[in-house]
Amino acid sequence: MSSQILPAETDFSPVGSPPESHSSSRSQVCSHITLPSLSSTQLSYPCTLPLEFHRHIFEELLSEDGLLILSRGLGLRRIICALLKIYSDKESLVILLNANGHELNFIKEELAECGVKKPGLRVVNNETNSKERSELYVSGGILSITSRILIIDLLQKRIPTYLITGILVMHAERVNETSTEAFILRIFKEENKEGFIKAFSDSPESFVSSGLSPLQTALQLLQLRKVFLYPRFHVMIRDCLEQRKADVTELYQPLSPSMDEIQQAITECIEACLSEIKKGNGNWLNVDDLSVENSFFRSFDVLIKQQLEPVWHRVSSKTKLIVNDLTTLRKLLEYLVSYDCVSFNSFLETIITSQTPTSALSQQQQSPWLSLDAGNTIFSVAKRRVFVRTSTTIPTDNTQKNSYPTSKLPPGIQPVLEELPKWNLLAEILQEIESDITSHATETSRTSSEGEDLSHLNNTILIMMENERECSQLREYLSTMHIAERQGLDKGSIMLGRLLKNYFKWKSGMSKVSKNLFNENGKERSKEVNSNSERDEPPKRGTFQRGQQPPNKRRRIRGGSNTAASVVPTRKSKAKLLEEEAQEIANFINSNQTILPEVSTAVTFSTNTSLNNSSSTSCYDDEFDVEAFSTYFGLLDLRDLIIIRPISGEEDDRVLQSIKPKYIIIYHPDQAFVRRVEVYRTFYPDLPCKVFFMMYENSIEEQKYLSVIRKEKDAFEKLIREKSIMAIPLGRPLRVINNQYESLNINTRIAGGRITQQIKEPKIIIDVREFRSSLPSLLHQSGIEILPCTLTIGDYILSPNLCVERKSISDLIGSFNSGRLYTQCEAMSIHYKQPILLIEFDRNQSFTLQSINEFRPDIGMNDISSKLVLLTITFPRLKIIWSSNPIATVEIFQDLKKLEEEPDLETAQMIGLDDGEIDDSLITNNAIESDYNLIPQEFLRSLPGVTSKNYKYIMSKVENLKELSQLSKNELQNMVGNDNGNKLFEFFNRDVKEEK
Repeated sequence: MSSQILPAETDFSPVGSPPESHSSSRSQVCSHITLPSLSSTQLSYPCTLPLEFHRHIFEELLSEDGLLILSRGLGLRRIICALLKIYSDKESLVILLNANGHELNFIKEELAECGVKKPGLRVVNNETNSKERSELYVSGGILSITSRILIIDLLQKRIPTYLITGILVMHAERVNETSTEAFILRIFKEENKEGFIKAFSDSPESFVSSGLSPLQTALQLLQLRKVFLYPRFHVMIRDCLEQRKADVTELYQPLSPSMDEIQQAITECIEACLSEIKKGNGNWLNVDDLSVENSFFRSFDVLIKQQLEPVWHRVSSKTKLIVNDLTTLRKLLEYLVSYDCVSFNSFLETIITSQTPTSALSQQQQSPWLSLDAGNTIFSVAKRRVFVRTSTTIPTDNTQKNSYPTSKLPPGIQPVLEELPKWNLLAEILQEIESDITSHATETSRTSSEGEDLSHLNNTILIMMENERECSQLREYLSTMHIAERQGLDKGSIMLGRLLKNYFKWKSGMSKVSKNLFNENGKERSKEVNSNSERDEPPKRGTFQRGQQPPNKRRRIRGGSNTAASVVPTRKSKAKLLEEEAQEIANFINSNQTILPEVSTAVTFSTNTSLNNSSSTSCYDDEFDVEAFSTYFGLLDLRDLIIIRPISGEEDDRVLQSIKPKYIIIYHPDQAFVRRVEVYRTFYPDLPCKVFFMMYENSIEEQKYLSVIRKEKDAFEKLIREKSIMAIPLGRPLRVINNQYESLNINTRIAGGRITQQIKEPKIIIDVREFRSSLPSLLHQSGIEILPCTLTIGDYILSPNLCVERKSISDLIGSFNSGRLYTQCEAMSIHYKQPILLIEFDRNQSFTLQSINEFRPDIGMNDISSKLVLLTITFPRLKIIWSSNPIATVEIFQDLKKLEEEPDLETAQMIGLDDGEIDDSLITNNAIESDYNLIPQEFLRSLPGVTSKNYKYIMSKVENLKELSQLSKNELQNMVGNDNGNKLFEFFNRDVKEEK
């Protein structure tokens, strides 16, 4: 079979259908909402919704608003695109929320293929200024707007809500009571009762994870009253997809003995970690959730942290460490079946290096699972998969026919280079496919000779991997396996040999890098660690020591106590062995530079296939020859290819329809992609398609795949049950209007208090950067009018006298370290009578600055409490407010505003600006919001040598941070001065490897 391997970046866009005719564009701004007439001609959707259940869902969503929860892989984006096509007319203004960049690109392409007339879907982001946004809002059509920009435009009345026909919300599972999307929908429904809201989600597990009635709560936040549930076991979906089943061959590959041993050891470590967490935190955790099966998923890490965060200050440091270790162990399980043996061993060695004393870690801060027997098994077996240390070359069972030359390796190294079992299985599948194609070649030739058109048929092979890293690895394996076999080596020897060379090069410099990175920290904390170690008590024997005798009493094997004590290496001995091994390899490489040259990422072939250096060099000197280029290069025929791609969600639907593969190999089991193949087979029942489903038998991969299916099924069953009993109240107010200010305005001297002054809604001016937090939404919900703008000083202006700078705990620490907080407090003290520093904790975190375990009798100058004391001494008028969560902050703001006047927007904007910066354009809304992309600006201000005085000048001279980093030392000195220029230049040009 003559085949080519295409990278994942190849575009397989099909030829779109001709554009359909649309009504004339909108000539003027309509004063009311105009819904498109849904005639039978407009509801013809052959390009996007050919399946019956798609059309049924589409018609339901058109008839009334609601939340659609659909199983993964069943074409949710097709339904969204069909709705967008209906509302693409400029007589409507439809807003799409919560769509990321990749989704927007493919929605645009899909709409173009369905005949949507230009401009189609337009994206509004931080690069769109306020004037352009206003024009887009008036012109109508379908717009995708980032939530932060939309909420500011709604509050500033830049986008009239009566013009909005409706809002489509993607990823509805992300909407919670403090999210910006819920804020937007609340304002929209307050001011526009007729506009529609339609929400979409393909994650049913998110609606049953927590809370008493999570589905009902989600509907209330989305301002909806109805939910549409369509699981895979829905009768309509089941009947539709089972009409034409695919030819599926399930292949279960056993793990290698060493991989199975590592998997069991990792599972044992996870069980030990879970037992330790249960033992000390049973009162705060739901013990039923703490299972090994649940620990295989990323959501498990979030679940444990959410349950422990309210009591985080009472949790021991050991428990905190174990919670983080669970994430590491889960990654090890994933990497075991996806990484090659060399990369997996390298990752393990970085873990050991990070736990050594060179990283300034005390004994109590090191991961306990490393001291387990199972932990030692993980490291020893992983290294044995790569190479063994021996004085003489001894053939092992794992080497098989692999005769990789040891002359190019450090002495005492015998390479093993164990291949992943799936690699050989994939090679056998491709060989079977090639035989199948050959057997059908004669029949195809005979059929075509009879006059039948077979141009639509192809022999394309589509291999779906988990990620791009696996794709790159597999391309190299398939490209070099035949060369290795001709040389008498294993199929993956050439690729693994290249990785082994890179491993030795990496390891020779690993010790130097770790010393350079952690040397300064180690010096600073050496005294502190020593003093703490003197006070620390000997650790109690627990789960991680259970079943182990003390090292000096292990005399069960011959050799005495010294031998027994060295049976299970400690962390220190592991790190020491790694350091000695790295030094040996470094010495060997330094003395044999010609033996181990710098290895690139390209494939390394044998010496017989190497090119002549002189000829290869001369070819670059020749001019470009079009005829020679066309002789050796050309367009590939898509009907005879091996295409390797990572699983990419909704994008995979387009790939399947574009290339129409005859053979599909699912290398990594994925529930959603399996369903996409089912939908594809139903779309094209006449096209031949054979599916190979690969999975490791009795592995974590298999257990995780089955758990995903079961979890989704259980989630839909719970949602169906809740839907049948939930009750959403009618006429519920969207927000509470607080009338606590009414009593303060009563004047008893006028008519005995019967005549009151006119009550005004309280106002707070908020900096636009604060809309990343949940506090503005909660303030608006409490009945306070929000005035967003760009503030030079402060984050919240409560009155002409009260200015608040809000800091989370992480922001507080970062601002202290950079010195920015001092500058902010100084500016507030100059321009406001009452400066306030608000230290706000997260709602789910403990209300404590330091954990009980972190308290020490000696408080240093670098402690956060010492810095706060110095700050209050420096600024006597500065008040510090401690808030346990954003809800408490709302109550604090309400109390502070009771006897204060309302702030003035224009005055607050001009405070802190230089005379040259104050002009008419500055105080207009257009200029205030001209730049929303503040992340690069904040990053710039955190660099050494950049101050509040020169950062604006730097921004005017360079376009981006990349251009700034490429400036010479003289250019930086001319820009910001000699001292600051030196600091900035040294920061950008620091080389960790070369430091000593």
